[in-house]
Amino acid sequence: MRKHIVIIIFISLFSCKVTQEITSIKPYTKFKIVNTIIKVENDTLTMNELRFYKIQSAMDGMKLMYRSYGKWNQKIVGKHQKNINRIIWQNIKLFDEDDNTFTVIADGAETTSDYFACLMVFDSNEKDCFETGHPYKDKLTEFFIDKMNIIDKNSKVYRLFK
Repeated sequence: MRKHIVIIIFISLFSCKVTQEITSIKPYTKFKIVNTIIKVENDTLTMNELRFYKIQSAMDGMKLMYRSYGKWNQKIVGKHQKNINRIIWQNIKLFDEDDNTFTVIADGAETTSDYFACLMVFDSNEKDCFETGHPYKDKLTEFFIDKMNIIDKNSKVYRLFK
């Protein structure tokens, strides 16, 4: 009998420890920086997007920006889907310790072949911040991944972006 009690106590302690470890693990966000082509009038430009996969909605980047920085400056037709707008925040100060401002464009896709939210970021000189060698590339990537990992699951805000 005593042996059974010791086993039960051991299992209880072990079970609590496993639960504690699981809840303390940081959420995982799958992401990739993708070079994409944009046609503007007669010009073809390439830009980099920070794409997030395994998301709730293609509008998660918009929700992240809206929750953090409020109403946007401009709304235009989406690149990836016509029924998902591109939302633009201009002259946004992203880092408290830094006075530099950025333009952030949020977009996304929800199709049978693609399902992602994406962000394009430009510095005050209109340089692509996800371009290889840009001084803010790594800092911005980590910044947005951290924010995406803690984004709430409330879906009511999505109607604002349509």
